[in-house]
Amino acid sequence: MHSQGDRALRQLWGIDPPTVRGPKARWSPLEVADAAVALADAIGLEALSLARVAARLEMTTTALYRYVDDKATLIELMVDRAIGDVPAIDGADWRDRCRRWVELLAARYAQHPWLSEVSPTGMPTQPRAYAWIDALVSAIDVESVDALRLAMLLDGLVRTYANLERTVQGAPPPSWLGGEIADRFPRLAGAESQDVTDADAERRFAVDAVLRGLG
Repeated sequence: MHSQGDRALRQLWGIDPPTVRGPKARWSPLEVADAAVALADAIGLEALSLARVAARLEMTTTALYRYVDDKATLIELMVDRAIGDVPAIDGADWRDRCRRWVELLAARYAQHPWLSEVSPTGMPTQPRAYAWIDALVSAIDVESVDALRLAMLLDGLVRTYANLERTVQGAPPPSWLGGEIADRFPRLAGAESQDVTDADAERRFAVDAVLRGLG
């Protein structure tokens, strides 16, 4: 006997056919997830609730429980829908293919900023998450590199810098801070003016630093 959350994941993997408890359903679980994705894109993950998703679909919250048990189950489905299918990973060599993979995944996070709010609790459970990892592992064709560990590291970098882009507001530092830093930590003079709000540039630097140390 499977829980409803487990059934939802089994349906994502194609193990079980899409089913909903009770009378004939107006929506499929994946259509519910698509509606939740669109709503999270507009209001963020924290503001998302089953009641708001239900309202978007013109149903009661009670009726939505026919599709998902709770918000956590819904988020599992949403992540799979939001990251989508893996595009072709091209590049002259394995490092270029790693960079391309990062840029493609980062674009999905930019399209759905709330993805960076989903805190991993272990290895992913969605098929598309594994498809992305598998695509990068396949693109790394050198035996000296632990492709799976590198894929997980780069996945974490994408999440980290997507979260940076979402949360850093870029307020200027107080005018006196530069002088204090220069006096006390002269090797760090000017650090306070570094633009960390350019998350794309920071992510590319981090990825290049990782790749230079491999192979």
